[in-house]
Amino acid sequence: MMRRFLLAAFLHLVAAPAFAQTSPCTSLPANSSALPWDLDFVADPGVRVDHASLAKPFVDEQGRVHLFYQSEPSPHRSLYATSADGLTFEGNRPEQPGDLRYHPFRVRMPNGLWRMFSWSPQTLQVTSRSSSDGVTFSADFGVRYSLAADDKGWMGIHDEYVDGTARVVMLYLGDKTGLNNTRRAVSADNGWTFTFDRGDVLGDSAAAARGGASAAYVDQKSTRLEGAARRLFAMKQGCAIYSFFTADGDVYAIEPGWRVSINSWPDLSIRSLHDPLVVRLPDGRFRMYLAASLNGAPGTAAHSVIVSATTRSPP
Repeated sequence: MMRRFLLAAFLHLVAAPAFAQTSPCTSLPANSSALPWDLDFVADPGVRVDHASLAKPFVDEQGRVHLFYQSEPSPHRSLYATSADGLTFEGNRPEQPGDLRYHPFRVRMPNGLWRMFSWSPQTLQVTSRSSSDGVTFSADFGVRYSLAADDKGWMGIHDEYVDGTARVVMLYLGDKTGLNNTRRAVSADNGWTFTFDRGDVLGDSAAAARGGASAAYVDQKSTRLEGAARRLFAMKQGCAIYSFFTADGDVYAIEPGWRVSINSWPDLSIRSLHDPLVVRLPDGRFRMYLAASLNGAPGTAAHSVIVSATTRSPP
């Protein structure tokens, strides 16, 4: 009898998914049951776009959602789709790089010029493109920013915006194999010249130093609220999306609980979450678009999809 019991226990362990045994998400704390409306994101059922990642949504003046994203798996393609309700997308056509009027990564500088920023892993420098109309962009000459020594030659996700004092802020990930956390550079000349300002923007350096890069908040992107206030959303360990608030675009403070987790979508078997980006809908609600890595069926590989979650309506 004992031998059969031990054999059954052994077979149970062998059959259990490896992810379930090793995932840090098994210790994810319970969320608050009394969140304010703008922090209470509820998962929208189903999938927005299948075999896709890196969701970049923009809501136009008519309330239509324009979604830029990357096809999965490799070879990746930059694709674009639109939706009248923000939930059902159509088109899935190649991105048109000559027309960027709906791209969420354009930033309007204090002087009215539009800019988009990109980092080159070959030169370790940030360059830019500019536009007077926000539609057609041309490459600028020179370099906007060179990485700090502590960045260890790497820049990950970066996010640019104008703060309450008309400075252009760049938040970016650095030191991929070390702290892998958010740093900040600032420009006082309309995004032309950035200077390193500080590291440890989200207060996770100590945790990352103890527990490794996975202990940091990553995939950070911010959303403008009222005035100069912003809310930044970031992922930790693939398990959940957290938020940070700033009243003026300067210092961010973490907010209670998490916004969504891998368990928020009961109709999907989610392995991990990535790259949240939040937009404001015409009715005042906020909607988060993000990539979810789904557990594959037996004998199949996991694959990435774009999902969404939406807050309650404002009071």
